[in-house]
Amino acid sequence: MIVKLGLQPDDYTMNTLLIGLSDEGKINKAMGVFRKILDNGYPHNHYTFSIIMRKLCRSGNSRFAVLLLLKMNGNGSFQPVDMVNKRISPNVYTLNTIISALCKDGKIQEAIFVFDLMSQRGTRPDVITYTMLIHALCKFGEWRLVRNFFANMIASEILPSVLTFNSMIYILCKEGQSSEAIEILELMTRKGVKPDVVTNNPLIQGLCHSGQWEETTSLLNRTMNEGVHPDVVTFNSLINALCKEKRTSEAFTVLELMIQRNVKPNFCSSGKWTEATTVLNRMMNAGVHLDVVTFNSLINALCKEKRTEEAITMLELMSQRGVKPDIVTYNCLIRGLCNSDKCAEATSLFSRMLNGGVQPDMETLRSLINALYKENKNEEAISMLELMSQRNVIPDIVTHCFLILGLWSLGSCAGVASLFSRMLNGVQPDVETLSSLINALCKEKKIEEAITLYKLMIQRDLKPDIVTYSSLIHGLCNSGQCGEATSLLSKMVAEEIVPDVETFNICWMLSANKEK
Repeated sequence: MIVKLGLQPDDYTMNTLLIGLSDEGKINKAMGVFRKILDNGYPHNHYTFSIIMRKLCRSGNSRFAVLLLLKMNGNGSFQPVDMVNKRISPNVYTLNTIISALCKDGKIQEAIFVFDLMSQRGTRPDVITYTMLIHALCKFGEWRLVRNFFANMIASEILPSVLTFNSMIYILCKEGQSSEAIEILELMTRKGVKPDVVTNNPLIQGLCHSGQWEETTSLLNRTMNEGVHPDVVTFNSLINALCKEKRTSEAFTVLELMIQRNVKPNFCSSGKWTEATTVLNRMMNAGVHLDVVTFNSLINALCKEKRTEEAITMLELMSQRGVKPDIVTYNCLIRGLCNSDKCAEATSLFSRMLNGGVQPDMETLRSLINALYKENKNEEAISMLELMSQRNVIPDIVTHCFLILGLWSLGSCAGVASLFSRMLNGVQPDVETLSSLINALCKEKKIEEAITLYKLMIQRDLKPDIVTYSSLIHGLCNSGQCGEATSLLSKMVAEEIVPDVETFNICWMLSANKEK
C-alpha cells in the first residue's frame, strides 16, 4: 500500500512488518517480504536480518538461518544490495540466537561453525555464547572441546558465569571425575563467582557415590558457612548414600538437620512413600529413635499435599514405635482431613485425641467448626462448641461468626442471640468481622438480622465501612425495600464513604424509578 501510494518505506517500517508477520506465525510470508526488501532495494539494516534469523531459529529452521548468515558474511550475495557491501554484520545477540537453536537441536558442529564465523566478522563472543557451547558440549561428553572453549574464554578475559561452571562440574561428576570437579569449584571461587546449590548438588552426589565422606562433610559445611542453603536434592543424596552404606544413625542426623532447616522431605511425594517407610523402619530397627517433632514434620508435609491416608499411616507408625502424638500431631491431621473434605474422619480422630488424653486448643476448634459449617452440620458444630467450652477452649471471633451463620440458617433466633451475647462477653468484634457477617446475612436474604448487626455496630462506636453499606443497600434493594436503601445511601455519603460503581448504579436506577 505504501509503495502503491508512491511513498518510500524506511527500515523501521520494513522491520515492523516483518515482526508482525513473524509474531503471527506467518514465517513464509515474512520470508517473501524479506526477499522483496532485498530484490527491490528497500531500506534495511542488521536488525532486518536479525528478525528473520531469530524467527527461523524459533520455528525449527536453524539451518536456513545459517545459510542466511553465510550470505551476510559474503559467502553468498543478495543482489543488488548485499550485507557485505553495506557493511551490515550480525550482532552478538543474533548470533547467540542461532547458536542456541543449533545447540538445542544437537547440531554442535554447526554451532561451532557459527562461532568461528563470529571471529571472522569481528563480532566478539560474550559469556552467553561460551556458556551455551560449553553446556551443549558437556551434554555430549565432548570434554576436550569443553576445555578448549573454556581456556579460550579465560584468555579472552570473559568471566565465566555460575551457569558456565555448573555445566562443567555437572558433567565431571557424572563421569566420576569428582577431583577435577573440585578443581573447577576452586577456580570458580578464585574468579569471584559464588557457587549456588546447583553447583554443590552434583559435587555432593559425586563425593557420596565415591565414598569420600570427609570431603562431603567438609563441602557441606563450607557451603552452609558461605550462605548457600542445601535443598531437598542435597539432603536426599546424603540420606540415600548413607542408608546404602548402612550408616543409618548418620542418615537420621542428616534428616534432623533437614527438618531443622525447614526443608520438606520429598519422599512424601507420589511414588516414594513405600521407599520412605522402608528407610524410616530401617533407621528405627537400627536403634535410631525418631521423636514426635520428626514425625510431626513428616505428617505436616503429607497433610499439606492432601496425602491424608499416608499421614494416618504415619500416626499408626508412631503408636507402634511408642511415640505419643501431641496436640501438634492431631492439629496437623485434623486440619488436613478437614481441608480434604473428610469431616467424618476428622471428627473420629478428634474423639481418639480426647481418649488419648490430649487437650484440644483453639486451632482444633476452628478447623472442626469451619468444616462442620461448610457441610451444613450446624447442630454438630454447636455441640462441638459446647464440648470445647467444657474444656475451657474459648472460640475466637471468626469461629463465632461461623456458628452464628449456622444458627441463622437453622432459624434459631434465640440461639443466635445467646451466642452473640456470649461472643460480645468474650471477644470484641471488629468492623471487618461484623461487615463480613452482614454481607453473608444479606446474601442469605436475612435483612432484618443484618440491620440488627448494623445497629449494634453503631451502638459500639464501630464505624461501618464500604462493605457494610454496600451489602445492606444491595440486600435492601433485592428485598424491595428501596426507600430504606436510599436512606442508607444518604447516610453513607454523609459519612464521606464513596459508594462503589455497582452500589451507585443500583441507587441511580432507584432514583430514576422514583422520578417516573
